[in-house]
Amino acid sequence: MSFFVLEYRYGDLDARARVRPDHLAYVRSLHENGTVVLAGPVGDGSGAMMVLQVGSAEEAARVVEGDPYTAAGVGVDHVLRPWNVVIPAQSE
Repeated sequence: MSFFVLEYRYGDLDARARVRPDHLAYVRSLHENGTVVLAGPVGDGSGAMMVLQVGSAEEAARVVEGDPYTAAGVGVDHVLRPWNVVIPAQSE
């Protein structure tokens, strides 16, 4: 499994409010199955980031394509980068 960091900005704030419940349900389901490790808006509220754990870059791209925010034009200017984790989180 590989890690990817997804960054995007919000393009349509009206659509964001309208589509947010579907987006959150989508991201929560991916979190439950281990695909989304972390997710949330950035501090200035201009966009968001996610850490994905997937088998390939193609799988990471499918996560982006399947997000209701992508389809509604909310999440735009996607930057998807592989992330080489050197120091992993410790489990408790």
